[in-house]
Amino acid sequence: MAFRKSRDVKSLSHRIKNLDTQTGKKIVMIFNNNSIHIINIEDKISFFKDEIINDCMSQVFKRNLTNGFNFEIDFYHKYSLYNIFINESEKLLNKFTLKDNNFKLWCYLTNNDCIEGNKVWHNHTRTASINGVLYIKTQKNSGIEFEFTYIEPNDFDLLIFPGSLNHRPIISNKKPRISLNLELRCIESDYDIFNVSHKK
Repeated sequence: MAFRKSRDVKSLSHRIKNLDTQTGKKIVMIFNNNSIHIINIEDKISFFKDEIINDCMSQVFKRNLTNGFNFEIDFYHKYSLYNIFINESEKLLNKFTLKDNNFKLWCYLTNNDCIEGNKVWHNHTRTASINGVLYIKTQKNSGIEFEFTYIEPNDFDLLIFPGSLNHRPIISNKKPRISLNLELRCIESDYDIFNVSHKK
């Protein structure tokens, strides 16, 4: 699958010092565009995609405007969505073994009542080996920024990337921008799953 990135963005490899969760030793991981996979899954979720939008909009009251605009969402088809995420990950990545199936869905929703975004770089090292972001409603110039590139996804694009990869969402303060975060906790390290270069 070809990597799609926005124009006028220089893409570089990026070295990140991290802690190996299995050995406790410091390692240097070298990320690049090959660490991020983009798949459009609109056809796979066609029978419940409208429900996702409705559930996100109807549960927006859970959102904390001062704490990153995200909230956990209750969604009837959560396990169907996770099955798609797992299947796509198995096609793209090295073999992995799930630690558990305690799956959660976190919605990130910004719109005209969001003045400032969460400008803090973050990762999901503590909660995910494989991180997925499903874009439900996208807006121009409101994609996702990584330390080495910016991506502007399309509606129903699923991004799959290592849990330890630093990133930050770009808000939309006009029309709704909606994405869902999915996380898989695995026995294997994310650098083994994603075949990321690393050295101790």
